[in-house]
Amino acid sequence: MRRMLREFRELLRVGRGSLLLFEIVYRIFTAAVLLETAGHGLSFALKQSGFSYLTAGNSLRFFALPVTLAVLTGFLLLCLFFANLEVCVLYTMFQAGTVKERVSVLKFLFLGMKNLEELFRTGNVRVLFLNVGYYLLTQGWILLRFLYHVRPLNYILDGLSKSRMTWAGRWLLLAALLVVAVLYLFVPVISTLFDLGFRQSGEKSRGLVRKRWFPAAALLAGVNLFSWMLYLAGQFVFKVLAAFLVALLADRSIELALALTISRGIDIAALAVVSGISSCLNTGALTFLLYRYEDERYLSEIPPYRYSFPAGLRKVTTILLAACLTVSGTLYAYDRIRSGAVAAARGAISESKITSHRGFSYEAPENTLPAIEAAIDSMSDYVEIDVQETKDDVVVVFHDASLKRITGQKGGLWEYTYGDLLLMDFGVWFSEEFAGTRIPTLAEALETCKGRIGMNIELKADHYSDTLVKETLRLIEEYDMEGQVVLSSTSYRYLREVKERNPDMETGYILTAAYGTYFEDENIDFFSIRSGYVTGKLVDSAHAFGKKVHAWTVNTRGELNRMKRLQVDNIITDRPVLARETLYQEEDTENLLEFIRLALGMEK
Repeated sequence: MRRMLREFRELLRVGRGSLLLFEIVYRIFTAAVLLETAGHGLSFALKQSGFSYLTAGNSLRFFALPVTLAVLTGFLLLCLFFANLEVCVLYTMFQAGTVKERVSVLKFLFLGMKNLEELFRTGNVRVLFLNVGYYLLTQGWILLRFLYHVRPLNYILDGLSKSRMTWAGRWLLLAALLVVAVLYLFVPVISTLFDLGFRQSGEKSRGLVRKRWFPAAALLAGVNLFSWMLYLAGQFVFKVLAAFLVALLADRSIELALALTISRGIDIAALAVVSGISSCLNTGALTFLLYRYEDERYLSEIPPYRYSFPAGLRKVTTILLAACLTVSGTLYAYDRIRSGAVAAARGAISESKITSHRGFSYEAPENTLPAIEAAIDSMSDYVEIDVQETKDDVVVVFHDASLKRITGQKGGLWEYTYGDLLLMDFGVWFSEEFAGTRIPTLAEALETCKGRIGMNIELKADHYSDTLVKETLRLIEEYDMEGQVVLSSTSYRYLREVKERNPDMETGYILTAAYGTYFEDENIDFFSIRSGYVTGKLVDSAHAFGKKVHAWTVNTRGELNRMKRLQVDNIITDRPVLARETLYQEEDTENLLEFIRLALGMEK
């Protein structure tokens, strides 16, 4: 056994540079493609089916629709292609390592694609599904852990986990995968590398398992146990390091919220890294076992010409590969920048969002650029601002009908030109620190937020402006921020006008309490309701029709916890740091942060 492990380690060391480079580039590329495809596919399916939001309550109905099934089928086929291409490349890499061949990543990719094409040519399509089954057997726990980070799938999984039928089904699936693995363990690697038919590969695989079942089981169990332990150890080490840096460097007011956010990111990153490592270890183990225990003639059947790569073809392939990576990377970056930090379509199945009310109005004067910057610094998902028009039709950020509370001036905002307003102080009322703060225009607010934070722009209803909706939409479109902005108002007329001018813009109806039958209204995508009137029945009813629920203004830990239990989609608050601490609360992370703070001798 020791000799076997030593030989396996030597195989892993051969060409490890190419292996590492391939996994990093391939995983990043496929993640970008799959995330973009999933986002656009989800947006298309939601739009075609008439849903504006995906929830635990309406998800089963949504996934049963023909358009959703078609999109889901296409996405799964794309996943099938990427997963099998990775496996084919890895098998080829480890085959080369068996005879100490060091080959470039580009050659491996080309030969992996060639082996994948040969599977189709020889009719070995069943091998593709065996690879998927092996993925589920070895990395199913990684997939399940990742899905718990995705809403509403986490709620669905929580509900299913309480069912005895689910537990029975889980064990039956595991047993079925194990049976298939025993019967066809080496079929994928044999079919991929030696162009044998499915039946021939199956006979050789069963013969090899019968002869060497113990070392095969021991090595495969060992590499998967190692992957799991590596995940736990890596997660622990990086969480400790993150907590240490947060306690040492972060502002005390946001350190717990920051630590909790980083902790979730570390978990997702650890899952991604361990998934790649698990793929390499499992494909490497299968290739190693095949060549170690099968006929010696297999070694002689690895012809050197399989790794020759004509210079002309190499040049063309390099150019095409570089072009594909450049174009896809550029499009991905452009989409990220264009639609902002939180694109509306990608947020259709994300966690509850936190919105800073009028900016971070606990830290800076409301509806000013300093308040917006403070909201960004507090890691809020959205910033809520109010807009009105001046006498000379400039859209500015301001809440009240009167200027009296903020500036001490008499009269309404609509009675003054923008030039008049620039002569007033909109910050000194809050504290002397903000003396001289000017009223921001919507254009300035959009420029500040672009690509940094989502925006909830409330259209203030009045009887003095007929162009507020038109001008607001013009500015949003000018800054190319339709995917980063939602529009809300107490005026249903404004919402209807928004949809008439731009049907894709997300709109919210602001209500003190929810009365009437608005859930089926196509002009409303979400409801913004005073938190005291939000109930479980209301949230369930809205979600059943694919509508979101925003709750305002939630400033106490008890009410934040209640909104969390009710699964509202967005919490509007004056205290975004407290909201993040409450929503993302993890006792282990809090205890770790407190321990490190004490170890550093910091005061409580």
